[in-house]
Amino acid sequence: MTDDLHEDVALQNFVEQSLDKLDQIENELIQMEKSASPSAASVAQVYGILISLKESASLLELTNISMVSGKIGKVLDQVYKNEIQLSNDLLNIIIDSFDKLNEMVSNATLSNDYDIRIITLPLEMYSKPGPTPAAVETEIPNTQETVPDPEPEPDPDPIPVQEPVTEPEIKNSAPHPVTRLTPAAFRKKYGIKKEIDLASNSNPLGVSKAVSNAIVNMANNCSAFENGSADSLRFGLAKQHDVPEECVLLAEGAVEILDLTLRLSAIPGVDHVLSYEHGLPEYSSVAALCGVELLRLPRGRNFSPPLDRLVKTANNNTAAIIITNPDIPSGYGLPAEELATMSNLLPERTLLIVDERSVEFSWPEDDYSMVNFLAKAPNLVILRSFSWSFGLKGVRLGYALMNSERAEQFEESRLPAPISPLNIGAGLAALNHNEFYYSTIALIIRGRERVHNGLEELGCTVYSSQSNFIMFSAPIPAKELHSKMLDHGFKLRKLNEFGLSDLLTVSIGNNSRNRMFLAAMKNIL
Repeated sequence: MTDDLHEDVALQNFVEQSLDKLDQIENELIQMEKSASPSAASVAQVYGILISLKESASLLELTNISMVSGKIGKVLDQVYKNEIQLSNDLLNIIIDSFDKLNEMVSNATLSNDYDIRIITLPLEMYSKPGPTPAAVETEIPNTQETVPDPEPEPDPDPIPVQEPVTEPEIKNSAPHPVTRLTPAAFRKKYGIKKEIDLASNSNPLGVSKAVSNAIVNMANNCSAFENGSADSLRFGLAKQHDVPEECVLLAEGAVEILDLTLRLSAIPGVDHVLSYEHGLPEYSSVAALCGVELLRLPRGRNFSPPLDRLVKTANNNTAAIIITNPDIPSGYGLPAEELATMSNLLPERTLLIVDERSVEFSWPEDDYSMVNFLAKAPNLVILRSFSWSFGLKGVRLGYALMNSERAEQFEESRLPAPISPLNIGAGLAALNHNEFYYSTIALIIRGRERVHNGLEELGCTVYSSQSNFIMFSAPIPAKELHSKMLDHGFKLRKLNEFGLSDLLTVSIGNNSRNRMFLAAMKNIL
C-alpha cells in the first residue's frame, strides 16, 4: 500500500513537471514556426527539455514517453548540427509528434498501451540524410509556392522576425503579402485527408486510456454488474468538490436534471422561467415540455448576462432563472461572487440554475464556479457534465450539486436506476484518472490564448472566453468563411440556432490543429 502511494505521488509529480516542460516546448515551437531560420539556441533549448523529459520518463519506466521524447530530440539534434533542415514539412511532423507526446503524458499510467511506431516512423524517415529533403523540395512547387518561407502559418506574435522575402514586395502593402494556396493545395501541404471537426467542442486529447479500457472490460462483463457503482461515483464527486455526498445527484446529462428540476418546481400554465437571448435552444425545449414559458431578456455588453434585469423581472411566479457559466455560445465567464449576490436577491421560491458544463476551463476555476457558495445559497442548483473536460461526450453522464433536501426530493421523484452502469463505470474511470483531466485543462487554456491572439492579428473581432471554444467574427461574412474553411478541411460552428448568423465559434484543439486552423484562416483572409 505504501509503495502504491509512493508511485502515485511520483507519477503525479512527473505529470505536473512534464506539463511545464511541454508548455516550454510549445512556446519555443511557436517561435520556430514563425522564423525561416530558427536560432540554434531555440533548437538547443527544446532538445534539452526533451532529454530531461526522456530521462524522467525512464526513471518511472514509462518506456513509450521516453522513446518518443528521444526520437524528437534526435531530430532536433540533427537540425542543430545542420545535418537536416527544419522545413515546414519537418516542423509539421515534430508538432504532430509533440501532440502525441502530450497525449501520452496525460495517460502516463497507460502510456505503454500506445502504438508509437506510427508516431516515430515519420521522424525516423525524415532524419535519414539523403533523398528526404529533395522530396520535400519537389513537393513545394505543387502547392503554388516558389519558396517555403512565405507560408500561410499562424503568426501569434505581432511582429514576424527574420522572414526572408524572395520576391520584391512593397513594404507598405497589405500585411502578410503571401501567395495564397488553393484549398486543395493547402490540404495537401498540411496532410489533411478528412474533415477536422472544430465545431463540437470535443476533448482535444480524445478519451483517456483508463476510460477506454474500462468500457471494453465492462462490455465483456455486462451480464454481471454489481450494485454500488453509483454510490462510488457520487462519493468521488463529493470528495472532488468538497461537498456532502447527499448534495450530489447523478443523471444522464445536464438536460435531464434541468427537466427534473422544472417538473418538480414549476406550476404548468402559471409559472415562467427566466433566461436571456442567444442562449442554448434546449432550455426553451425543456421548459415547453414542462408546460412553462421561458422568457429571454436582452443581454448586456459583450454578451454578458443581464443579472440586474433578471433580478428586477423575477417575481413570485418565476420558478427558476437559468444561467450558463461560462456562457454558450460566447464563452463569457461570470465571476461567482456576482451570481452569489444575485441569488440572495431573488424571491424565496425562485431557483437559480447555473449550467457549469465547461467551468473547468475557466482560470482560475474557483473564481467562476458556484460550488463554494452551495452551502450559503439554498435556492442554488449547479449542473455539471463529463462531456468536455473528461472526454465523455459519447457517454451520456452528468450530475448536479444542490442542497441535500432538494437532492433527496429529486432522487425520490424519478424512476429507480436511471443511469446505465456502463455510463457510471466510465465516469468512475475518468474521475480516477487525474493526469488526463489536468492535462486537458492545461492544453485548453494554453491553446485558447494562442488562438485568441492569432485571430485578433488576422483582423477578427474575438470575444473573451473562459470555455473550450472561442466566438469570433471575421472581416468577411460568417457564411462565406464557414464555406471556405470547409474547403480547407475545417468545420466551424455556425450560430444560426442562437440567432447569431454573423458569428462563428471554433473549438480549441491540440497544438497541431490550432496551428493548422490559424494557417487556414491566414490563407483565406
